[in-house]
Amino acid sequence: MRSLMTFFNRMNIMVWLVGIFVAHAALYLVLGTVTWLATSLLATAFYGIILLVGKLIASRYPDKEESR
Repeated sequence: MRSLMTFFNRMNIMVWLVGIFVAHAALYLVLGTVTWLATSLLATAFYGIILLVGKLIASRYPDKEESR
């Protein structure tokens, strides 16, 4: 569990959100979804909230390497 929290603490959320947006946009374009942009933005916003909550929870765990 500590390694997951360390991962969340060190992750760059902006890079992840751009990657999630590109992946969803490509998926919805390939599927032929008419509202691909809005759908991609909604999916990215949802995952952004999940990542931010995960980072908030992870910030409460002390980093094992920093405490040494």
